[in-house]
Amino acid sequence: MRRLWIVILCCALLALPVGAVSGITAAENQTVVDADGTCRVTLSLTLYLEEAMADLRFPLPAQARDITVNGTAAKCEQTAGARNVLLSDYLSGAGTCTLVLRYELPDAVTADQKGNLTLSLQLLSGFALPVESLRFSITLPGEPEHSPSFTSTYFQETMDFVMTLETQGAVISGTVDQRLRDHETLTMTLAVSEKLFPQSAAKRWSLSTTDLIMMGCAALALLYWLAAMGCRMPRRLRRTTPPDGITAGEIGCRLTGQGVDLTLTVISWAQMGYLLIQMDENGRVLLHKRMDMGNERSEWEVRYFRSLFGRRNLADGTGYHYARLSRKAMGFVPGRSQTFRRSSGNPRVFRVLAAFVGLFGGVSLAAGFAEDTAWRTVLSLLLGILGFAAGWLMQSAGRSLFSRDKLPLLLGLGSAGVWLLLSIAAEAWHTALWVILTQFLAGLAALYGGRRTESGQQTSAEILGLRRYLRAADKEELRRRMKANPHYFYDLAPWALALDADRALARQLGGARLPQCPYLTTGMDGHMTAGEWDRLLRDTVSAMDALRKRMPLDRLLGR
Repeated sequence: MRRLWIVILCCALLALPVGAVSGITAAENQTVVDADGTCRVTLSLTLYLEEAMADLRFPLPAQARDITVNGTAAKCEQTAGARNVLLSDYLSGAGTCTLVLRYELPDAVTADQKGNLTLSLQLLSGFALPVESLRFSITLPGEPEHSPSFTSTYFQETMDFVMTLETQGAVISGTVDQRLRDHETLTMTLAVSEKLFPQSAAKRWSLSTTDLIMMGCAALALLYWLAAMGCRMPRRLRRTTPPDGITAGEIGCRLTGQGVDLTLTVISWAQMGYLLIQMDENGRVLLHKRMDMGNERSEWEVRYFRSLFGRRNLADGTGYHYARLSRKAMGFVPGRSQTFRRSSGNPRVFRVLAAFVGLFGGVSLAAGFAEDTAWRTVLSLLLGILGFAAGWLMQSAGRSLFSRDKLPLLLGLGSAGVWLLLSIAAEAWHTALWVILTQFLAGLAALYGGRRTESGQQTSAEILGLRRYLRAADKEELRRRMKANPHYFYDLAPWALALDADRALARQLGGARLPQCPYLTTGMDGHMTAGEWDRLLRDTVSAMDALRKRMPLDRLLGR
C-alpha cells in the first residue's frame, strides 16, 4: 500500500509542470498563400492560465487585417511593430481555453533592390507567455523551388536543430520540438519565383522611397532650369575670321560661362604681335615682350599682361608665376554682364540639384549591397558621396564638347563606367542608367551657362559658326585665302586649338609647306607643314599648362 502511494505521488509530480505554468500548451499555424502574395492565416491556440489575467494580449504582425477570434471581430490595439489582440473577452479566468484566430497578411511577398522575390511569414510575433509546442503548415500556389530558412529571438542560428521540417508538393509543414520561451518570435523566409507569384513579380519594378527622391531632385533641377536658365540653342553664323574684340582664351567665357584660358589668351596676344613665344630644346617656353599693351585692349587683358611681365621683357611660360596667374584667370569670367542676362540663374545651383540624383542613387545601391542596418548606413554615406562626385564629373563632360581639354570627358566617361559596374554588382542597373542619363543631360543643359542677352547670342553664334568652318573648311577656299594671306593659318590657329578644330584644319592643308610662323619659334631651320606646326603648338600649350595642372596635387602631397 505504501508503494502504491509513492507511485501515485510521483505521477502527480511529473504531470504537475504541464499544467502549472501559464502559457500556450499547443499552437498550430495554418497559412494559405495566394498567387497575389496574400496570406490567409488560421492560428489555433490551447491556452492554460494558472490564474486569471485581465490584460492579456496576443501580438500579430503589424500589417494583419480582418482579424477575428472564435468567429467574431477582434478588438485590437496598434503599436509600432505589431497589432495586439485583446484576449480578455474570451477568457473566463484560470484554466484551459481554446482560441482560433484568423487574419490576412497582404503583400507578404516582396522584392528586394536586386529584384528577387521573398516570402516572409511570422509564425509567432512575441507572445508574453511560453509556448509548449508549435505545429505549422504553409500552402503555396505551387511547389517551391527553394528550402525555407527560420529565424528566432532565442535560438538564432540553431533553429534547424529544434525543428522537424517536411515539404510535400506545395505544402511546407513542420513541428518545433522544443519549448519556446516567452516573447519568442519565429519567422520563416522563403525565396520564391515569379512563376508562383506573377503579380508580386510585376510589383518589383515599383518605385522605392529613394527612387522617388531621385525623381524629385531631377524634377527640381528641371524646374530651376526652366524658370531661371532655359535658353534657345545658339545659332551658327558662318565666319571665316575670329569674332572681333575677344581672344581665343575667352571662348569658354562667351560660349559656356567658364573662366579665362590664359594660355590661349597668351597665344592670341602673340598672334596680335604683343609678344614672341620661344620653346627651347629643354621644353621651357619663354615669352618675349615685343611691345606694351595699351587701352586698345580690354582692361582685364592689360592687367594680366602687366602681371605677367611686370617691368621685365621676358617671362617664363612654364614657371610658377605663370602657373599661379593662369589658375587665377580660371576663376575670372570677363564680359559676363554682356553675355548673360541679370535674371539668368546660377549654373552651379542647377548642377548641384542634378547631382543630388547621383547622391540618392548611391543610397539606393547601398541597399543592394548590404542588408544589415549598420553596414547599410555606412555604405549609404560612402556611396552617396561617390554618387554626388560621379554625377558632377559626368555633368562636366559636356564642357569638352567645344573645348580642347578632353580630361573632363574622360573623367565623366570613367565615372559612368565605374557607376555602371557598381550597379551591376548590386543588381540595380536601372539605377545606374537613370543616374547616368540625368547627369549627362544636366551637363548638356548647363553647357551654355544660362539665359543670354542679344549680344551673347550673337557672339556664341559667331563662335559656333567659326568652329563649323574650321572643322570642314573647303580645300580650295583655304588655298585662295592662304594665297591672299600667307599667315592665314597662323591667324586662325589659336581659335582652331581653342575649339578643338586645329587637327581638322591642318589636314585640309595637306603636306604643303608653310612660311615661318611670326609668333612661335623653336630655333629650328626650315618650313613645316600645317600638321607639324600644329603638333608644335600643342606641345607648347601642354608645356605651359603642365605646372598649373600639377599644382593642386603638389599642394596635396606637400611638395
